[in-house]
Amino acid sequence: MTEPSSRDNQHGSSPSDLEKSDMKHIQGDDVGAAILNGTVEQLQVQDGEDRTVLRKIDKYLLPILAFTYMIQFLDKSCISYAALWGMKTDAHLVNDQYSWLTTIFYLGYMVGEFPINLLFQKFDIARTCGIFIILWGTVLLCMTAGHDFAGLATTRLFLGILEAGSSLAHKVHRSEQPLRTSIWFSMNGVANIIGGLIAYGIGHIHSAFPAWKYPFIIFGSVTILWGIVFVVVTPSNPTKAKWLSTREKEVATLRVLQNETGIDNKSFKMDQVKESFLDIRFWLINLLCLANTIPNGAVSAFAPLIVNGFGFSKFNSTLLGMPSGASQVLGLWISGYLASRFNGIRHFIMIGGLLVALLGGVLIFVLPDSNRIGRLLGYYLLVGFSATFVISLTLLQSNVAGRTKKTIFTSAFFVSYCVGNLIGPQLFFEREAPRYQSGFASMIACFAAQIVIVSVMYVRDRLNANVSENDRTAVVSVGISDMTDIQNLHFRYVL
Repeated sequence: MTEPSSRDNQHGSSPSDLEKSDMKHIQGDDVGAAILNGTVEQLQVQDGEDRTVLRKIDKYLLPILAFTYMIQFLDKSCISYAALWGMKTDAHLVNDQYSWLTTIFYLGYMVGEFPINLLFQKFDIARTCGIFIILWGTVLLCMTAGHDFAGLATTRLFLGILEAGSSLAHKVHRSEQPLRTSIWFSMNGVANIIGGLIAYGIGHIHSAFPAWKYPFIIFGSVTILWGIVFVVVTPSNPTKAKWLSTREKEVATLRVLQNETGIDNKSFKMDQVKESFLDIRFWLINLLCLANTIPNGAVSAFAPLIVNGFGFSKFNSTLLGMPSGASQVLGLWISGYLASRFNGIRHFIMIGGLLVALLGGVLIFVLPDSNRIGRLLGYYLLVGFSATFVISLTLLQSNVAGRTKKTIFTSAFFVSYCVGNLIGPQLFFEREAPRYQSGFASMIACFAAQIVIVSVMYVRDRLNANVSENDRTAVVSVGISDMTDIQNLHFRYVL
C-alpha cells in the first residue's frame, strides 16, 4: 500500500479532465495506452490473476536482471583483484594512479548517463541494453592489452561510458519494488563471493601469462556471451513479453499503470524538466546519493587491499572478502522484505542501515592494527549503507511520475552516483596505506550526513501526506496520460 499526498491545484489535473481526444493523442506515444486501447473502464483483474502474472514475471525477468547486475559488478570491480595479483607492479602504477583508474571509470559513466537514458527513451530499451552489454564485455577484454597507466585509463573510461547503458529496470507495482530491487542489488554480494573464489583460484595459476589479466579475460568473455542471450530473451515492456498471453499482457500493463508513473512514453517534455529542478525531492535524493556513493567508490576499488592491509595474506584476503558479500545479500533481502511487507518504514530502514555502517567505520578507524579481527568485523558491517542506497532507489522509482521527469531524476541520480564514486577512491591516499585514515574518516562523515538527509526526506514526505480516493479507472487513466506526480492530484507518495 502507499501513502497519499496533496498538491497545489493550479498545477494539477484530474483524471476526469482526460477527454477521448486526449487518449487518442496519448496512444501515439505511450505503450500502455496502445495495448489497453483506451478501454480501461472495462479492464478488471480477477482474483488470483494478479499474483499469477507477478509470479510469471518474476520467473522470467528477475533472474535475467539479477544475473546481468552480478556480471556488471564483477566486470567493474575485477580491477581490484587484478591489483592484488600484480597489475600495479606490471603496469608501473605509482602514487595515486590506481585510484584514478577507478575515478576515470565513473567520469565515463557520468558522461554517458544522460545521453544513453535518452537512447533508452527513443529506442527499444532491451535491445539497446543488450548491445551495450556486448560492447562492455569487448572493452573489458581490451584491458588485457593495457601495459601502462594511459592504456588502462583509456579502457576504463570507455567501460564507464558503456556501464551507463547496461542497466535495465524491473517494472513492478510500487509496493513490490523494495524486495525485488533488493534482490537485484544483492547480486553485488553474490559477485563478491564468486569473485573471491575466482580470484583465489587465479592466484594458484602458474604460467608465463600475467595472473592479473585473467580476471579481465574470464569476466569479459562471460559478459559477451550473456549480452547475446540478453538481446534474444529480454522484453522491453509487458507488451513485448512473448511468454505472456494477451490477457496476461493486459494485466501486467495495468499493474504498472496503477503506479501512476507511466510505462514507456517517447516524447521528451520540457515542462517536466523544469518541474524536476524545482522539486525539493530532486536535490535531497541527489545529496543522499552523493554521500552514499563516496564510501561505495572506495570500498569497490579497495576491498581486497583493505583486508590485505589488516595484516592478512593475499590469498586469505580474497577469501575473507566473501563474508562481506554474504552479509550484503542477507541485509538487502531482509530490508527489502520488510519495506515491501510493512507500510511507512522505508526511511527507518535506511537509517538503520546507516547506523550499522557507521559502527563499522568507527571500528576500523579507532581500533589498533593489532586488533585484526575487530577491524575485519568493522569491514563486514560497512555493507549496511547498501540498504540505504537500494531503498532510496525504490523511492525514486515509486515517487516520481512522468517519463521525462523520471528520466531527469534517474539521470541526475546516477550523475551523483558517479561523482560520489569518483571522489571516494581519491580519499584513499597511497601515502596512508594500509590504514587509509582519511578514507575511513570521510566514510564516517558521509554516514552521519546521510542520517540527517534521510530524516529531512521523511519529514518532508510525511508533511505532504493526505488521504485521497483510490479509483481504479482514474488511476489507470492518469498512468496512461504521462502526468507527473505533481500534476496528478491522484498521485500517492510512498513512505
